[in-house]
Amino acid sequence: MYQYLIFDLDDTLFDFQGGEQANLTELFADWHLSPAALADTLASYHQINQGLWADYAAGRIQRDDIFARRFPATLAAQHLSGDAAALEARYHELLLSNYRLLPAATETLVNLKAAGFTLIAGTNGQAPMQHRRLDKTGLGQYFDQVYISDEIGFAKPDRRFYEPIFAANPGMNKQNALMIGDSLFSDIAGGQAAGIDTYWLQAEPTQRTPEPEPTYQGKDLKALQQFLLSD
Repeated sequence: MYQYLIFDLDDTLFDFQGGEQANLTELFADWHLSPAALADTLASYHQINQGLWADYAAGRIQRDDIFARRFPATLAAQHLSGDAAALEARYHELLLSNYRLLPAATETLVNLKAAGFTLIAGTNGQAPMQHRRLDKTGLGQYFDQVYISDEIGFAKPDRRFYEPIFAANPGMNKQNALMIGDSLFSDIAGGQAAGIDTYWLQAEPTQRTPEPEPTYQGKDLKALQQFLLSD
């Protein structure tokens, strides 16, 4: 059925959200915010950051615009004063040490590799950071290939993100490739743009799925293993 498995990384294998939350909490500690104010500040950052990444994926802004604008916009929205450029620099340092894995991440890759699947990392993000995470967590050894938007020049869901992946794998086609990820916007929509089936990792797989509609969905990596190894 499937031979080529394209894995997103952040919040698919890496616990990026957990690490990000801890890093942002540390970053805003100097303001001595109340729990409610901190929660509001973090929510504001996430909304701004996600909007900028969406604009980048749609080709409306450059990648560097994200890093130049997200903290100034957050501080302005929360009426906080501070050095936004210094915040960005410190946050980048903290992110470099965000090595958290989701439960069963290593086990999943070990088992799928042993079963003969071709494992491909296909992720948006900054190349040095993603390569470092793959190295520090040990996950890099299980991937046959790694593709990062920063190096390709296009981000998911742009179908052009997938063109070098198909080019490097002559045996790969739209019937034997599967895109696996947590994001409807980048992973599921991206897989659909490339014409391949998709598997949405989502904690509540029974809920009604908004557009785009994934081919399959499951609650975690254990469920993914069961799906792929049951044949």
